[in-house]
Parts: sequence; structure tokens; C-alpha cells
Amino acid sequence: MTGKLIHIFKGFLDLLFPQKCLGCGIQDAIICESCLMSFPPFLTENKPPNLPEIDEIFVATSYENEIVKKTIWLFKYRGVKALAEPLSSLMVKKLGDKITHLISNSSQTAVIIPIPLSRKKLKKRGYNQAEILGKCLSDKLSIKMETDVLYKIKETISQVEIKDRDKRLKNIQGVFAVKNPEIIKNKIIILVDDITTTGATLNEAGRVLKQSGAKKIIGLTVAKG
Repeated sequence: MTGKLIHIFKGFLDLLFPQKCLGCGIQDAIICESCLMSFPPFLTENKPPNLPEIDEIFVATSYENEIVKKTIWLFKYRGVKALAEPLSSLMVKKLGDKITHLISNSSQTAVIIPIPLSRKKLKKRGYNQAEILGKCLSDKLSIKMETDVLYKIKETISQVEIKDRDKRLKNIQGVFAVKNPEIIKNKIIILVDDITTTGATLNEAGRVLKQSGAKKIIGLTVAKG
């Protein structure tokens, strides 16, 4: 199908099934501004407890909110990639000033690195939601994103399926590796993901990045579960 035909087909679908806000149902907005800004705040700052490799963590909202939960589920598992735009806007509006202030007061350059998926999961899902989110944040915050640094070297059980914190930590140990370490040497790394629960994934990624020369690790997520 050519680009023109795809555009026509999408227009036809929009006529049959007009886009409605996931929160209030208003038409022509996947998430309207009012609903987006009504998401409950969940701001975590400074040195987080039990996460020795993370220097700062910033979270935009709570996963306990039903609209937040539905939005992230559609974005992560149902291929609604357009949700990256409002979700990244939420992060910037609630956290952007804090991030830019922290970076501007440092002599180190900052780079955004999305939490990677394993090859198997990436092939199955077809996209990495953290990378799509990271690209939107990169554009909005004018911070370069690097996708050729952190990668996942082995399959694990999904962290969502593990409730015990100690088991989560054990499950994620040794799953990440770094290539092209010169890209991150002495830099501030902004680790981006859609959701964090115990912080085990962010912490393990931060550990290997610091071992490879990163100066400081900031966790940045849409929600905390």
C-alpha cells in the first residue's frame, strides 16, 4: 500500500471510528490536555533508597490511576505508539524543569538512554516503547538519545510477573551489557522507561553504565506501580 493510500485509508477509519480521549471521551484527542494534566503526581527525587546505582529518580504519575494504567497498557502492548506524544508531554510538563535544572548545574553532558528489550521480545512486540518515549523526550528536552550503548544480553521472566522484590533483583542481575562505552564516559545518563515498580531494572542498568564510565544516573519514567 502506498503512502497516499495509507493516508486515505486512515482518514476513512477516522470517519468510521473517530478518535476519543481515553479519559473523558471527547473526540479528536487520544488523551486530552485536561485529562493528561489531571493524572495524579508521583514525584520522587534525590537518592532513592535501596537503589544504590541511581542518583536521582523522577516519576511523572502513579500507575494506580485507572486511566494511566489503560494508557500505558495500550502504548506498551497494543501498538498505540501515538500515546508516546501525550505521555512524553506529561513527563516534560511535570518533570522537565527539574531535569533541565539538574543538568544545567552540572559540568557533564547528558544523554538519554532507553531501557532496551531482548531481541526475542523486540521481535515479538515489534517496537521498544521506552525507545519511542525516549525519542519524544529527546526532541522536547533537546537532549541527545543514544540507542547503541545499552543492550539486553539474555531473556528473563517479565518483571511484571514477579511480585517479590528480592526475586525481581535476582531476575534482572547480569542481563544488561554496554557497547561503545566512550559515548557515555563521564556523562549524565537519563534512563528512560515507561514504568518502574521496585526500580530493579533501572538500578541494574545503572550499575553496568557506571562500570563503563557513566558519571551519574537519573531514572525517568512515566509512572510508578
